[in-house]
Amino acid sequence: MSTEGRSERLRWARVLVAAVAMGAGAAPAALGGWADDPVTQTGAVAWNASNAEHLFNRAAFGVTPEELDDILEHTPEHVVDELLSPRESAGEPFFAERGDASQYRQMRGLPEEERRRFRAQLRAADRRQMDDYASFWVDQMVDYEDPLRDRITLFWHGFFTTSSRDVRRSFEVIQQHQFLRANALGSYADLLRGIVRDPAMLYYLDNNANRKGKPNENLARELMELFSLGEGNYSEADVKEVARALTGYSANRDGEFEFNRRQHDGGIKRVLGERGRFDGDDVVEVLLEQEACAEWVAGRLIEFLEGVQPESARLREYAGILRNEDYQLRPFLRRLFLDPEFYREEVVGTRVQSPVDYLVGMTRRLDVHPPARYLLLAAGNLGERLFQPPNVKGWEGGESWITTSSLLQRGNVAGLVLGTIDLQAAFEGNPGLGERRRELRRRLSDARRSGAESDAGPQGDDMDMDMDLDMDMEIDSEMDMDMEMGAEAPPTSDSGGDAVPRALRALRSAVGSGYRPRLNLTWRVKATGATDDGEILDELLSSLLAIEAPAETRALLLDHLKAERAGIGIREGELLEATAACEAILRRLAHLILSLPEAQLG
Repeated sequence: MSTEGRSERLRWARVLVAAVAMGAGAAPAALGGWADDPVTQTGAVAWNASNAEHLFNRAAFGVTPEELDDILEHTPEHVVDELLSPRESAGEPFFAERGDASQYRQMRGLPEEERRRFRAQLRAADRRQMDDYASFWVDQMVDYEDPLRDRITLFWHGFFTTSSRDVRRSFEVIQQHQFLRANALGSYADLLRGIVRDPAMLYYLDNNANRKGKPNENLARELMELFSLGEGNYSEADVKEVARALTGYSANRDGEFEFNRRQHDGGIKRVLGERGRFDGDDVVEVLLEQEACAEWVAGRLIEFLEGVQPESARLREYAGILRNEDYQLRPFLRRLFLDPEFYREEVVGTRVQSPVDYLVGMTRRLDVHPPARYLLLAAGNLGERLFQPPNVKGWEGGESWITTSSLLQRGNVAGLVLGTIDLQAAFEGNPGLGERRRELRRRLSDARRSGAESDAGPQGDDMDMDMDLDMDMEIDSEMDMDMEMGAEAPPTSDSGGDAVPRALRALRSAVGSGYRPRLNLTWRVKATGATDDGEILDELLSSLLAIEAPAETRALLLDHLKAERAGIGIREGELLEATAACEAILRRLAHLILSLPEAQLG
C-alpha cells in the first residue's frame, strides 16, 4: 500500500477519533443527547449517561439502554461497589479431566499403528476438553453474571501468559485459568505466589529443566520482566540468581506442583540486593518489596482499563495504593473507577475494542445467543485466540487489533450473528451487503476526507490511531489461519487457499446449519415509541454503539434508511407497521452500524 494512501486513511481516521473525543462540540447532531444529560455531581465524578456507559465498557462488556437507565438511578459509588462486590457462587461449574499417565503406559507393547491410533484418540479428547472450557468461559462472559471478574481475568490471561499449544495437556491450562479467575479481584501478591508453583507456567517456561548446576533462566527472566518489575529494574546477575532459586520447581505427570529437593540449589543467592538461601517462594517476597513491582502492576492495569499509559505522578499514586493495601485489587479498582481522570476526554470512547470485547458486547447489545464456540472461533479469526496468545508477552492490543482484513471480518461476524449475510459469502471476501452498502461507505469516506481537509486541526493531527477504514477490500493473507481449535499448527500465509475452507468448516460446525438469531428489532424499536426514520435510527445507534456517532455518519445512515423504506413503497412513520419488511431493513441497518469504525471503539 502506498504511503500516500496510508496517510489519507490515517487522516480521516484521526478526524473520527478526534470527533469522538471532543463529544457534542464536535458532533452536534450525534445521537443520544448525552451532552444535554443532567449531571449529578457525587464526589468528583460527573455521573451521566456518557460516563456510566464508559465505566461499563471498561469494567465489563458494555451496557444495554435498559441497564443504563437503572444504573443512573444510583450514585457512582453504589454502582462501583456493586461491580466489585463478591458474587454468590456454588463453585467452579466446569470439571476438567486430569488425564492419567497410566493411559500412555497402556500403549507399551502395542503395535506401532495401534499406538498411533491410541495417541490420536487421547489428543483428540484433550483438544475437545480445551475447546469446551474455552467455550464455557465465553458463555460466562456473555451471561454477565460476574462481568468485572471476567474483565480482569482477561487482563491476567494476557499478563501471566501460557499457551495451550505449548503446555502438554489441557488440564494444566484449565487449572491455571481457574486459579486466575478465582483470584482475579483478590491480591496480586497471591497471584504471583501461585504462578511460580503453577504447573502450566512451569511447563510453558521450561522450569522442569531448571536443575541444580544447569539452571534454565526462562521463568526467572519472565518473572521479573513481565510478571513483576518490568525491564530496567533488574540485572542479568539477578536473572541468574533467581533461576538458581527456582531450581527444583517442577510439575509432575499428574499436573501438580512438585518441589524436587535433589534438583534444588540450596546455596546462598543475592537477588536485588538481598542475600539468603532463597527458593522461589522467597524470591517472590523479595520482588513484592520492590517499588518497581507496584508501579509495574499498577501501570499495566491502568493501561488495560484506560487504553493509555498513566503519567508518572498518577502512576506513583496508584502504585502507592497497591503497596498500602498489600496488593489487594478491590481498593485499587474502586479508587480508579471513582477517579475523575478515568473519565477524561483522552480516555472515553477512544480505545479500540479487542475481538472478545467487540463480540461479547455485540451479543449483549443485540440480546442474541449464538453458540459460544462460534464466538470463540470468530475472536481467534480476528486475532485474539483465547488460551493461545502470540507469545509470552501476550497480545499487543490497542491499534494492533485493526487491520484491513480484521475490520472487514468484524462486519462479517456481525452480519452472521444478525443473520443478514451468508457464511460462505463472508469467507469468499464478499460481505453480501449489496451496492447500497458499498455506496454508503464510499460516501462516508468522502465526507470524512472532506472534514479532514477543513476541520482536522492540531487535535486531529495529534491523534495516532492507525485504523484502516477501507472495508470493501478483499480478504488478505492475514485471513490465512487455521480456525480449528487444537490443530497441530496454524497454516502460514503461503499455505495457499486451504486455510479458508478449514476456517469455514470450523465456523459452520460451530454455528450449525440451523442457526437463526432470536431477534425482534422491530418490537424493540417500536416499544421505545419511535415512529419516524430519525427516531428509529437514533434508537438503534443508541443501543448498538458504545459511543456517539459523528453527525456525518448519522446523516448517511439516515439517507440509507429512507432509501430502503422508500424502495419498498412504505411511507415515513409506517415502517414499523410493515413487520416482515421492517425487520429485514432494521437488521441490515444494524449490520451497517456494527460494521462502522465507531463500533470498534469503546
